Amino acid sequence: MRDRSGAGTSECAACSWLFLDLSRSRSRRWCSMATCGNRAKAQRHYHAIKATP
Repeated sequence: MRDRSGAGTSECAACSWLFLDLSRSRSRRWCSMATCGNRAKAQRHYHAIKATP
């Protein structure tokens, strides 16, 4: 996978793995919801709870 120009490949920001984004809108953000997606959602929830007075 040398050429990533518009081929639907993306890099996961959490783990730097490449994954093939076959979603209609090409908006997938994680390589796997079970690992990186869960981690990102848990972190977002933690910060939301912490920011609530």
